[in-house]
Amino acid sequence: MKLFWIINLLLFQLCWFSAALLPQYAAIIMAGLIAIHFGLSPTRKQDMKVLLLVPIGIAVDKLQLEVGGFESVNQGFPVWLLLLWCIFIISLNHSLKWLTERSLLVASLFGAVGGASSYWAGIQFGSLKAVWSDIWLVLSLMLVWSLLMPIFVICHRQLQLSNPIR
Repeated sequence: MKLFWIINLLLFQLCWFSAALLPQYAAIIMAGLIAIHFGLSPTRKQDMKVLLLVPIGIAVDKLQLEVGGFESVNQGFPVWLLLLWCIFIISLNHSLKWLTERSLLVASLFGAVGGASSYWAGIQFGSLKAVWSDIWLVLSLMLVWSLLMPIFVICHRQLQLSNPIR
């Protein structure tokens, strides 16, 4: 299915909007959307393999929650955030595949703008709560994501090179 990246993009966006707008139901909605992804994906094994990168994202968010840049509305680490990491990481095989084929500078810039704005929008919708002042929070998110996205690209490339799954 050559155009599966469009399905992945749609499912990723539906996951993001469910997290932003319906955080109390997001885990159930997102689990269903991820199941649909795996049911339709032409690359299930590669999608499972890339999930090895999810702990990196969770660790970064856990650190940000601990240092107080933002916090969960319901306290603790939300399940919907874990699931959002899953669909985001899977997207590196599909709708974000183009990014894994670009320079690390492009990945860094994309992360600084895309990652920070995604979190900022989530905060504006109320699924997360800002603790720091707006400017410090945005700057910290930009810094974190400008480093995190190239790390994901490098790790994704390494996963593709090691033990190719057919």
